[in-house]
Amino acid sequence: MLSNENYFELASEDWMNIELDDKRLNKRAMLIGKEFLKNPFVSPPKMMKTFKATKAFYRFMDSDKVSHEKLIAAHVMKSKEKLAEHKIILAIQDSMTISLDRNYEIEGLYTVGGRKNNSAEGILIHNTISVIPYNDYGIIDGLLHQIIHKRKLKEERNSDNNDSILWTKSIGAVGIAPQKTTVIDVMDRGADMLKVMNSSLEYNHEFIIRAKHNRCLDGKSNDHLFDFAKRLPIAGHTFLDIQANKGRKKRTAKLNVSFSEISLPKTENKKDNTPMNCSIVHVFETGCADDQEPLEWFILTSLDVRTFDDALKIVKYYSFRWIIEEYHKCMKTGFRLEQTQLKKLQRIENLLGFIAVSSVKLLQLRDIVRNNPTADAQEYVEKEDVNIVRAYYKIEKKKMTIDQFLRNIAQMGGFLNRKSDGNPGWQSIWEGWKFFLGLKEGVKLQKEGLICG
Repeated sequence: MLSNENYFELASEDWMNIELDDKRLNKRAMLIGKEFLKNPFVSPPKMMKTFKATKAFYRFMDSDKVSHEKLIAAHVMKSKEKLAEHKIILAIQDSMTISLDRNYEIEGLYTVGGRKNNSAEGILIHNTISVIPYNDYGIIDGLLHQIIHKRKLKEERNSDNNDSILWTKSIGAVGIAPQKTTVIDVMDRGADMLKVMNSSLEYNHEFIIRAKHNRCLDGKSNDHLFDFAKRLPIAGHTFLDIQANKGRKKRTAKLNVSFSEISLPKTENKKDNTPMNCSIVHVFETGCADDQEPLEWFILTSLDVRTFDDALKIVKYYSFRWIIEEYHKCMKTGFRLEQTQLKKLQRIENLLGFIAVSSVKLLQLRDIVRNNPTADAQEYVEKEDVNIVRAYYKIEKKKMTIDQFLRNIAQMGGFLNRKSDGNPGWQSIWEGWKFFLGLKEGVKLQKEGLICG
């Protein structure tokens, strides 16, 4: 969980520990990292404020001593060290594509698909984040692994250059689970491969994977996974909040839940015919509106599923996969990664290093309220920030909790802040923070006598 310290000072610690084999570059990285957190929505020239600082920024991004891997290394190491602090950690994996098609050439871009001729250019990024299950929601704890993947055209691919390698490589990068920690690899349908499942078990992890393949069951050539799951008796039902996306409205889904132990034939390694023993949890939605596609998941897991409560826990853990989607959206929409005007691949990859860590930190800002809503806001932000919010909303001078502070910030970004509303999301907090930064700059200029009161 987040500690009760000034949030932005705490968040800057990862930049202080960067090692680029050059003291001046280390210092520059720390300064740039802090600016990313303070002004996460603007272009580099606006972020760095002066011509001199902007020039130094571009020199930094062009340095041979700077790389994406080095920029995230301190944060990743810290995230891995924190695994041992928790009983359960969800290591959630997924890939994202950044389209960088421009009217000018960026040398070295990769094929990311997205067109009929599969010629769209950009970069593919595979991420693994750590999430702490906390009551009915998950809290992002850190970035465990990130790899920029060069995806070849279909006609160029082979078994040694396949997107599937990303899943096993990321599991290996997380490493052996700490002795008293259960690390659960949570993955979508792209990871539905026996070699991925085995990789989790080899590193003393557990896995939760949404099934993609309607396999034959071991010893039952006439029975297939999905058909078997659909015949299982319904053990009960649950309700799940479904996040909105393209073509899907936000809604609360009523889900029927069934489960069973199963064995999958190990056909991917002919030398070893040992079946994969695991469990299947089948959930499907009822009462869905006609204009919405009903939700249905076939979830494979190595965890014991002996009771209805066990099955509910699997469903809940898998539902936390949406957090990595938020992380991706954070990088794309929040930091406008796809809109970058940088013209060199090296600069873009180094930019990603800053954005990757900053996105974690800004998503954690939302989670502060869930962790300790009644804490004094001044334990996380500057006293001046609290006073500006008080003045803007004409709030009497008394202790302001971090919950009240962030709700007021989110309100500046369009959050209605009604009694019936839940906690504000990261987008409304971000939009509010942009507005707030403008207020803060105005206050600063007025204090300096540059604006008449």
